[in-house]
Amino acid sequence: MEELLSMTGYTLKGIKKGDVVEGKITRVTPKDITIDVGGKTEGVVIDRELENYKDALMALKPGDTVIAQVIVAENDRGQAVLSLRRSIFEKRWTDLAAKQKSGEPVEIILKEPVRGGILVDYGGLRGYIPQSQLDGGLSKQIDKISGRRVLAKVVEVDHESNRLVFSQRAVAEGEALAKQKEVLDALTVGESIQAVITGVVPFGAFAKLKVTKGEVEHEIEGLIHISEIAWEKVEDPNQYLKVGDSVKVKIIGLDAMTGKLTLSLKQLLPDPWEHVLDMFEKDSVVTGTVSRVSPYGIFVTLSPGIEGLIHVSKVTPGEEQKVGNEIQCTVEDIQPDKRKISLSMTLTEKPIGYR
Repeated sequence: MEELLSMTGYTLKGIKKGDVVEGKITRVTPKDITIDVGGKTEGVVIDRELENYKDALMALKPGDTVIAQVIVAENDRGQAVLSLRRSIFEKRWTDLAAKQKSGEPVEIILKEPVRGGILVDYGGLRGYIPQSQLDGGLSKQIDKISGRRVLAKVVEVDHESNRLVFSQRAVAEGEALAKQKEVLDALTVGESIQAVITGVVPFGAFAKLKVTKGEVEHEIEGLIHISEIAWEKVEDPNQYLKVGDSVKVKIIGLDAMTGKLTLSLKQLLPDPWEHVLDMFEKDSVVTGTVSRVSPYGIFVTLSPGIEGLIHVSKVTPGEEQKVGNEIQCTVEDIQPDKRKISLSMTLTEKPIGYR
């Protein structure tokens, strides 16, 4: 045997439990996988791995080079029992890093909710989806999602710290956005349409509307920015809108590139500044409510959507004004084109330093 080996130039490797060896796949079947690792006999992959990692192992083919770990140096058949688990996981980490760069979604299995999110499984690797990265539908069913398969994008891959973070919302919103881009051209800037409020946030509200294109009805979502809710200054959108409200909106912006749809409520209402000269006259005394106090003056709401400013130089020394106070003012100037009204405090006598 030694002479035969020396003639062929083949060297037998001595292997022991725990060794990490490189070998070539010689056979792949549903029952076993054999690997030439340079030993007296071929190594064989253990049964448990064939069950747990069947998809990954069945993708291997004869001639593939793999890294294996020795579980048993020699079984009763004289074969080394090998594990490809390490090789499989190494490849999965590499694949996930590539998917993160490309943005391509992967299929994961939702396992169980935990504080702040959901634990997930990707081919035996444990990962996590933060609550903020779940779409609205999953967030509402978080206690009933165990075992469900979903598509998600890879957000963070750190093999060294075993950290793996996914975003399911990115895929869900991406699909919705792709559909929205396809139907936006069925809408026209300036048209009015009925919509339903789906969410109220500090910067405005989201509204869903129905669009028909090619005899098929689609639902898409747009944003009503806080500045487009009412002509008056809106501090809290919740005071004007709530989820489920049916409202008529005007389409004021369409962006086919990003799929963004911008809506307005106030532009369907009369602009109060169009008739401001009929409502207020120069040098007249008016009553208003303090809406804001700033370093450069006091803003006073004279009627819904119309504010005037008392410049700081016109404020009576020693008199503090608070938001909500009702005060009398004198109209000093009106500039409808600039949407500006200059006011002064209505005084019984001129204070020292008044200009």
